[in-house]
Amino acid sequence: MKTKRCKFYFFALIFLLMAIPSYALSPSNSGLVGLWEYPSAEMPGDGMGWISFSDFYPYRSGSASLGLFPWLEMNIRLNEFATANIISPGYGRYKDKAMDLKFLLAEQKGLRPALAFGSLDMMGTEIRKAYFAAGTWKYADVALTLGYATDTYNGFYGGISWEPQKWLEFKAEYSPLDYTKDWVGGKKLHPKPAKDKYNFGIVLKSEWGLNGSLSYQRGEEFCFGLSYAFDLTKPVFGGKNKAKIEETLFSDWDETDIEKTASELQIELGKKGFGLRNTVVLAGDKKVHVAFENIGYSSQAEATARAIILTAHKIPWDTEVCSFSTMVRGNPVSRIEMNTEKMALIRLHALNAYDLNNDSARWAPKTKYGTLLDEEWQVMAGPGESIRNGTADIRIALAYEPRIDRTLQNDYMGRLDIDYIGHLRSSQGWEAYLKVRQPIENDIDIWWQPEISDKTRIWQGVLSYIHKLNDRTWALGEVGWLDENYFGGNFWGRYFLKESPFWIGARVSVVKERDFDSFAGLSDYKREYYNGKAYYLPINGENDWRSGYWAELGYHDSTYNADIIARYGKFIDSDKGYRVDAIRNWNDASVGFYFTNTDRKTQNKSYTDAGMILHLPLSFWYAGHPSNTYWDQEFTLLSTFRLIAGAMPGAWMTPEKLIGELNPRRLNQELGPLLERLMRDIREDQQPQVEKKKVYGILEYLSGQWRVDEAMQGEEGL
Repeated sequence: MKTKRCKFYFFALIFLLMAIPSYALSPSNSGLVGLWEYPSAEMPGDGMGWISFSDFYPYRSGSASLGLFPWLEMNIRLNEFATANIISPGYGRYKDKAMDLKFLLAEQKGLRPALAFGSLDMMGTEIRKAYFAAGTWKYADVALTLGYATDTYNGFYGGISWEPQKWLEFKAEYSPLDYTKDWVGGKKLHPKPAKDKYNFGIVLKSEWGLNGSLSYQRGEEFCFGLSYAFDLTKPVFGGKNKAKIEETLFSDWDETDIEKTASELQIELGKKGFGLRNTVVLAGDKKVHVAFENIGYSSQAEATARAIILTAHKIPWDTEVCSFSTMVRGNPVSRIEMNTEKMALIRLHALNAYDLNNDSARWAPKTKYGTLLDEEWQVMAGPGESIRNGTADIRIALAYEPRIDRTLQNDYMGRLDIDYIGHLRSSQGWEAYLKVRQPIENDIDIWWQPEISDKTRIWQGVLSYIHKLNDRTWALGEVGWLDENYFGGNFWGRYFLKESPFWIGARVSVVKERDFDSFAGLSDYKREYYNGKAYYLPINGENDWRSGYWAELGYHDSTYNADIIARYGKFIDSDKGYRVDAIRNWNDASVGFYFTNTDRKTQNKSYTDAGMILHLPLSFWYAGHPSNTYWDQEFTLLSTFRLIAGAMPGAWMTPEKLIGELNPRRLNQELGPLLERLMRDIREDQQPQVEKKKVYGILEYLSGQWRVDEAMQGEEGL
């Protein structure tokens, strides 16, 4: 009891020190927006969510929730059962991975509450798998919830939340949850029914997103929680990198020395540190064309926006057409056209996201700098010294590789590394990349991942080449050390259908397995596992070349800036089947899922694998300095060892990484909001001119009502 009181006073003190305004919503014990043990029909908002930890004995839960769409909340969590048996000294008590989904059917309208439904504990061992439906009605600072949930959640539930201050929320609920149904390893986690069916407590909130909760649940325990709110559209630790603007040129075309102006603009765009290379400026007949390659920004749209802003201030005010071609390794990918009015709004720092047309960006023709075939130019400046920018880069970086709930010996393992990275660039389609990884500290011991060892190895090293066949057809290949396990080559073809969100393509991979004990060598024999250890033995057979091939189909959704990629073919371990990736993009940050199903299934599952895909640039954490550094991670959500099935060799630069952000359909979505944000930074005005609608239901989406509501919201904002 004394320990509990100490906990109470300690956390109460911490929370009181942090009591500053924050989000209006809060997560439940499991992570979904809701009451204490049950979800409500409230949603976090598009791209918004929490990383949270809750201790509600006999359960502990660490979770990450995200508004994957305005009408979909996704939550992944790792649960620990405090009364379960100890599995091992390093692992502790039984743990279980889980995933929850909540769909918002309809927003609140008048007396009709917001309506939501969903599924709980979809992955892992599904100890608490259940389905629920809920309605939440809000008035001012009060929200009332009534819902129904199946299985352990045991029927009708309800509750109330009240936010008398922005930093304080009270929550109370009626909870019929039947704890006696929770069995782990033949043992009941909570043998007796709860003393009471009521939970109540407070949530204290801070303006920087760090929140704390204290509650009394089941008439038995004081429970606490910590959560950190995030928004994928904003950097976690803030920071600004204002767009570079020069002294505005006020002369018209007839009064301007165009040759001098073009040369000065090309020099400014090509300066070291601006983030571009191979910058070229063409001018003539009241037209200006700028071509460049981005090497300094993780976002292609941001590089383009900054080039547009600088150009707008350096050209005559009566320029009729200003076009921009974004290039990759000397190949023009997309072309953006801006008229006099748009460039004037940029010079005035008054452009907003809706001032750009939906077709401002198009596929660039197959010309040297993305110019139209019938265009003529009187002046050309560049590329000059800018062609040398980024030709050879050497950097050193820290890397950290976490492993969560992968073996029964340790629940958490990790390896800290130093990466030595070399990079050679060209504007003739070629690029070379080498990463050597040296472990510093390593406590990972996973028998089916012997490559995660204490040895320094080439982690990735490839020679890559891309070729543009026509304005919508591309070929790409790379050869070398594809990842920590495979040496060989990847080859892709892409054809983007005309005036369509679809593309078709193919991938072929030819590989040999690497020796996990060698810096760069290949193994002589196949890898096999005996008694929990990997061996290369003659009895395993020769390490022959292996191949995989896939037909691919892609779709880009222009409403949500989302991509779906479906592949069907033979995987690298000779199993056949399909894999589907669904990825949501917030500019250069991406979160997605993959689902793999081949003719080899995971034990006790009807499919092969399922997991998450993360692409988080450095600007996700801090936006104060331009950087093309990012963190890519793909991990399974299953609590099983790696099945030898559904495997695809690693790749350094896929077509999606190289040209995906420059797909005109995606560039049209991202360029306007980025230009508006940079305009606001210059004006030091943080209020968006038109705020996007963060939450709406599936019915509002299907009927198109969300567009009407967003437009009306925009009118009110103006």
